Amino acid sequence: MIGPHDSGAGALQYDNEFWRFSLAVYCQAEVEQECLVLQQALGIDVNLLLFCAWFGARGVALSKEQIETASGAVAAWHDQVVRPLRGVRQQIKTLKRDAFENYRTKVKGIELEAEQVEQAILFSFSKMDSPGTANSGDAIAPNVNAYIEMKSGKASAPQLIAAASRFKMV
Repeated sequence: MIGPHDSGAGALQYDNEFWRFSLAVYCQAEVEQECLVLQQALGIDVNLLLFCAWFGARGVALSKEQIETASGAVAAWHDQVVRPLRGVRQQIKTLKRDAFENYRTKVKGIELEAEQVEQAILFSFSKMDSPGTANSGDAIAPNVNAYIEMKSGKASAPQLIAAASRFKMV
């Protein structure tokens, strides 16, 4: 299992350009809701979805194999840490007791930190393996749609694609 400080390349960089891109894009109108619907309906890893958008915003197209490799780089952390924390937070919410709200808020903060660790692993992966090839065209939609199609066969994330397009880095 990849731990929070073991990416194969030394210490992880938590505050990085991918994290800042994700924060800026995720808060855009309807992006959060769209991502959460895809997460619930298709099992999408929102961090990996944002990773695909980030590479696309940089003008880098990812192949299916490169997306699978990136997914593998965070699979253990996501499955053994992020997803269980999300489950705990959601379970506390179903209890509908005000007495548990403070605890749920703490778990939500820990979950967000775990998401940041996952993004740091992906950022480290992007630097080590240099996935993708630069092109002059728009790679956001192809990258995002390629990942979604890997999970479902067909679907899209038009709100995410539009928001990421406003943050192009090419």
